[in-house]
Amino acid sequence: MCGIAGEIRQPSQMVDAERLERMSAGLARRGPDGQGIWTEGQAGFVHRRLSIIDLSEGGHQPMISADGRYAITFNGEIYNYQELRVQLSGFSFQSQSDTEVLLAMYAKEGEKMLEKIHGMFAFAIWDNVEKKLFFARDRIGKKPFFYRANAESFLFASELKAIGAVEKLEIDEESIKLFLGLQYVPSPRTGFKNILSLEPGMSGTWKDGVLELKAVPPPRSPSFTKEGDVVGTVRGLLEESVRLRLIADVPVGIFLSGGIDSSAVAALAKEQGMKLSSFTLGFDEAKFDERDQSAELAKKFGFEHHAFVAKPEDLLAIADEVIKHYDSPFADSSSLNTWILARETKKHVKAVLTGDGGDELFGGYRRYGYYEKALRLHRMGLGWIAINVAWLMSSVNRDPRYRRFTETLEGLRVSNAEGYARLFLGAYFDTPEARAFIVSRFRTDIDPIEAAMDFDLHSYLSDDLNVKMDRATMAHGLEARCPLLDQDLVAYVTSLPVEYRYNKAKKKALLVDAVQDLLPAEVGQRPKRGFQVPLASWFRAALRPAFIERCVQSTKLHAYVSRDKVEQLLKENDLGSDHGNRLWMLYSLATWLEQYG
Repeated sequence: MCGIAGEIRQPSQMVDAERLERMSAGLARRGPDGQGIWTEGQAGFVHRRLSIIDLSEGGHQPMISADGRYAITFNGEIYNYQELRVQLSGFSFQSQSDTEVLLAMYAKEGEKMLEKIHGMFAFAIWDNVEKKLFFARDRIGKKPFFYRANAESFLFASELKAIGAVEKLEIDEESIKLFLGLQYVPSPRTGFKNILSLEPGMSGTWKDGVLELKAVPPPRSPSFTKEGDVVGTVRGLLEESVRLRLIADVPVGIFLSGGIDSSAVAALAKEQGMKLSSFTLGFDEAKFDERDQSAELAKKFGFEHHAFVAKPEDLLAIADEVIKHYDSPFADSSSLNTWILARETKKHVKAVLTGDGGDELFGGYRRYGYYEKALRLHRMGLGWIAINVAWLMSSVNRDPRYRRFTETLEGLRVSNAEGYARLFLGAYFDTPEARAFIVSRFRTDIDPIEAAMDFDLHSYLSDDLNVKMDRATMAHGLEARCPLLDQDLVAYVTSLPVEYRYNKAKKKALLVDAVQDLLPAEVGQRPKRGFQVPLASWFRAALRPAFIERCVQSTKLHAYVSRDKVEQLLKENDLGSDHGNRLWMLYSLATWLEQYG
């Protein structure tokens, strides 16, 4: 797990080592265990190392093949590298690292090696004979890969700040409009002109100024059959996924909440005979606190448990640092508590398992329930009645959920995609650009509930949740591994009919059934909380002065959101409405604009 960067120029031009040094400095937090810079003529690579597998110098990068033809810089983990190493029996390995296996696979099979590798990855390989760069990103987008390509050169890095160290960053206004609707910038946009994010599951080549992109082949995993044991297959895939992610040459811990996702991962790790350290973060507000539940589970599994607490002053102290570290406009407020949790966890371990992915795979989000109800009312022809009732309820008790439900029903009169777009955007700012983006990505060839889950898996997860986890953990030199996002598990579960994945009567029924023998019954029955921050109450108190200074008085912010709108949202929040998400989005955007605007 590391940070990577590099630059390839035209054959007649030499790469500048000093530029590579500056890019490397921008990635220092991702790789505290070592630095490597390699140059040869027109090509140069950077690597910042976080040692997880093969802690020796044999795992040092950039790594060069024995014949000098290939060079690689790699960020991630190849979970089946030991199996692949056996298949490369004729290769003389000099280390125990997965990087060398990856390099040998490319030397043997070229781009076809993507069909066999199993892991989370972003890497670049330079072929010094063909003078060609090959690069790829894993199918679910766990590891980032940003690039700037033109006829003169190809520049890439794990984080935008590394590119910004050598190139001028110019704000892309379209990205800001998308951000205001989504709370993240969807790939391939990044917030900056001419700098793109390689989309998940994509690979590419650059040679002589020509860029070509293509999709990474899908994994060869089990597919659904009516005669198959679905629950048993999911259990087997989960067990293998957890087993692979426990392979490390350093201690591995786990982020443990009281919910089903991380609890399932913890239980499966315990079944592997592992005694882990577990970590959780809570708040003084009982509604957002899961420390008691996580402590009970940790005791049951025999884990060494660590619980931390976050107060408003703790988050305020790190707010600007977190916002700036994410580089792009980004306003998932749980990045704050994830940041603190990662910072404290790194004091004990270098790698952790997480429960990310369970909601998208197994239908856990509350909005799926709202969407299903809206679809049912619309199909029954009762949409107008429901709209009038919801509007009345909204005006009586000022609960924003009724207004959001109304918007969903009105959107369904246009299309299923429009209905889900309005539901999704109801928690943020409903910009035309964000609505058009969701509609364009919403599949019309499958059940609408399945299409909603598909959008969340391929946009919200990859560009929000994965980004949140990657930046927060890597900022502290901590590796996060996500068993529920294993490529084979994802491929199998997404091949299932929607009724297996979404059960309106029982949240995440398939996941609960797959591990029910390992967990107390109440774990699968607890209502979803999410890793939330009590922003609305904090903006009425501890965070209010900072918001007024940063947002009400910010002229840069008012170019995108009027001062009247900013003041209105703050006033309504003061009076009891929950505008925590929107206020945090404004605070994040104002801070980002101060840095780049």
